[in-house]
Amino acid sequence: MNARAAFALAASTALFAVLSGALLTTAPPSVPAPGSPPWIGETLWSARALDLLVQAFIVLAGVLAIVLLLRDEPGGAAHG
Repeated sequence: MNARAAFALAASTALFAVLSGALLTTAPPSVPAPGSPPWIGETLWSARALDLLVQAFIVLAGVLAIVLLLRDEPGGAAHG
């Protein structure tokens, strides 16, 4: 792994940690939407943390895939 790929991996990991920490520490609203049963809001907010983690993992996997696609390969077209 070259220095550019290592930096991209470290930056992606740090960004993931900061965003997931910021999103998971916010408190959900305690009042459900008007006209909806109270269990709907509770169910949606209790499953939200897992949903956010899955979305963050998908974004991180996409970033890593792009980093791998843009890396320099030895013996590739750039080296002749």
